Parts: sequence; structure tokens; C-alpha cells
Amino acid sequence: MRTWEKLDITDILKEHHSDLIEASAELADGGDQEGWRELDDKALVIENYLEETHSLEWDGLKFIAQEKE
Repeated sequence: MRTWEKLDITDILKEHHSDLIEASAELADGGDQEGWRELDDKALVIENYLEETHSLEWDGLKFIAQEKE
């Protein structure tokens, strides 16, 4: 099995969420604006793809299936 096949998208988003929390603390202390935006953008790309393509919504901890209209 290749290393990337062991990764789960939920784990990746949780890691990004942790990175965003850390970046937010740095930002509050006058930290790196661009670093924070780059992390946030990557998470938003994943979330947007899953919402539009698979009707899944990220609630901050897990994905939830959206009801189809």
C-alpha cells in the first residue's frame, strides 16, 4: 500500500483545523497573515469539493450527508 492510500480526508481536515488554530494564535500575536490564508484556502477547497460533488458538509469535526432536495 502506498503511503498516500493510508490517509483519510477527515484526518487531513482535522490536521488543517489544528494548524489553523495554531496560526490563529500566531496571528493574534501579529503573526503571518499569508500563512493563515494559505491553510484556510486548502481546507476550503476540500470542503467545497465534497459539498458540491458528494453532498457532504464539514461541521468542524466530521462530514455530514446533506439531505437532497
